[in-house]
Amino acid sequence: MKMSLASLLFLVSTFMYAQQITINEDQATIHFTFVDKEVDGELSDFTFTGSIDLNALETSTIGGSVATETLDTNNWFRNRHLRSEKYFSTKAHPRLYFKSNTIKSTAMGFRVSGQLTIKGITQDVAWDFTKSEGNLIGVATINTHDYDIKVYDERERNQVTIKIVLPYTQ
Repeated sequence: MKMSLASLLFLVSTFMYAQQITINEDQATIHFTFVDKEVDGELSDFTFTGSIDLNALETSTIGGSVATETLDTNNWFRNRHLRSEKYFSTKAHPRLYFKSNTIKSTAMGFRVSGQLTIKGITQDVAWDFTKSEGNLIGVATINTHDYDIKVYDERERNQVTIKIVLPYTQ
């Protein structure tokens, strides 16, 4: 009986552990697109914080940060301008931060609701994640106007779609 109980506990603990995933930070990509003008770019130097269990999403947490100095639109002049105090203010605010509040399963994957902080301003954001071939792919839309980044005077023109790809291993 003791051997059976020990074997059962081993199998259960192995099964539970196998559901925890590790995010491969150095392979993560963060891509953004300013919807109005279809200007796109990337951010790098991603740091993950949290713990993800794909079979217990409601107890998981997702968080992280990315360096604002790495903002790259493939146009050095635009990059310099966006990194300036008028927009992302990279010297005063070297990182963007996200921390989840809730994670819920959806028909297509899961939804992560939490708080995104840019330039010291925190706003609620929801990410829709799917799982594909060892990657978690999340998409969210924000308005940079909410973070005092007014690329365009009209609020509706400051919509940005963000796509994050988080490669993982089990």
